[in-house]
Amino acid sequence: MSAVLPSCSAPPHDAILSQLYQNHFDELRRYLARKLNCPEAGCDAAQDMFLHLLAKPPLAPIHNPRGFLLRTARNLAIDLLRTGNRRPQFVPIEDHQDTLSDPAADPARITEARRRLHALASGIEALPLKCRSVFFLQRFEGLTQGEIADRLGISAKMVEKHLARAMLHLRRQWAS
Repeated sequence: MSAVLPSCSAPPHDAILSQLYQNHFDELRRYLARKLNCPEAGCDAAQDMFLHLLAKPPLAPIHNPRGFLLRTARNLAIDLLRTGNRRPQFVPIEDHQDTLSDPAADPARITEARRRLHALASGIEALPLKCRSVFFLQRFEGLTQGEIADRLGISAKMVEKHLARAMLHLRRQWAS
């Protein structure tokens, strides 16, 4: 390839970098995957190389871009192996199913969560209609107090009072 990798003194040319990416990415990805012993890490490292070149071009023009890219890939692989920045080796969860416990599956915890959920639902249901509407609009629809006031035709101060009343009522329901 006759393209010269742009230097810092010349602004990076996206077209040249794009051409280098198209011509050399797969080779660099495979090379880095072999060096890092992980196809995903190889792909990530190759992408990182090109991002680095885009963000910080070399100081001097490079007349052998393939050689430069391979040397850069080699150095990157050495750095990644040295610092341990490789992707972790995944072990199927089935290999550990006998040793892993699921704290959420504890029957006492499930019973307590259901009791609290019913108390909360009962508390919301017991709120006066206007208070419940304000609570739903604020908590579930994410409206601001001003938006709620406009929608319900009440003052912002009244929205505040309804929210305070709802929260106090629900906190009492939750605690019981």
